Amino acid sequence: MVDSSGQIFTIDALLALLLITILIGISANTMGIVGDKILEYSSEQSIQRIAGDTADELIKTPGMPENWENYKYFTNIVPGLADIENGTNKFGNILSMRKISSLKKNPELIKRLLPENMDCNLIIYPINTSIPVIDVISKTPLKGDVSVVNRTVLYDYKLIDIYSNIKPDDIHVNGSEYICTHSYTNPYSHKPPDFNSRKSGWLCAAFNIDLEDIKSKDFYILTDPVMSDNTDFHASWILDTPNRIINNSQNFTSNPMLINSIISELSESKNREIFVLHVFIGGDIKHSFNTYIVGVPRGTSAQDVRLDNINPQPAFLIMKLWIK
Repeated sequence: MVDSSGQIFTIDALLALLLITILIGISANTMGIVGDKILEYSSEQSIQRIAGDTADELIKTPGMPENWENYKYFTNIVPGLADIENGTNKFGNILSMRKISSLKKNPELIKRLLPENMDCNLIIYPINTSIPVIDVISKTPLKGDVSVVNRTVLYDYKLIDIYSNIKPDDIHVNGSEYICTHSYTNPYSHKPPDFNSRKSGWLCAAFNIDLEDIKSKDFYILTDPVMSDNTDFHASWILDTPNRIINNSQNFTSNPMLINSIISELSESKNREIFVLHVFIGGDIKHSFNTYIVGVPRGTSAQDVRLDNINPQPAFLIMKLWIK
């Protein structure tokens, strides 16, 4: 005769073991999912950290060596975009357009800042939407996790170089030590203005342009604020050299004036040319203006030769990074 209580115990034990097995299985599966989530989260955080560190390395350092963008060969070079000449301000580091252009032409250099198993793209979006976006490194992210870093920066938009800048306010306060070349032939021909008695006069300054720039750039003369074509006082200017003194002046206009022909005519094909800018202005310091001679890449539209392009432009630098 079979003991029914024993059977009941055995069945209860089997059910308990089955329940425990199921619970252990569920727990193990749950732990596996949690473990995978932890690893996934850790991986995401690691990629995000690398992306942030790489972006900061680009915008906060000029690279190594500091003038790497001028090298023809990129052996042992680490890229950086910070402009060592202009420094920083409230937006953070100012980026060098020359360095940006060099990285755009040689995107493989970015790999020297990244782990071997990672890749990225890099785009600069100007806050001024009338300025074109700069697609520095153009790559499409692979399927999977993509970390995105956004930094606010400043950068020199059109590679506008200032070769001469005559500021009456600065000269009024600090004076000028430059002796005009015209004074050698006539001491009074280019007498400076007397702002105290409001007498008009000439402000003059010498500057250099490398022969390579003369061959590769367009040169303009422009004023700040923009001169009106219909003013009671007609300010004028002369561009000459210490060896070729010119007496005939030209009036300013409301638009930037292309002066390539004058630069070429005065050039003596030296490695570095010396020019002298002479500006005739009125004696009222309140109505004075700044005069610039700037160089831009040859073929730049005259519409882009604007004073706001002389100053660095704010932009968003966006980097996307992913595992290959």
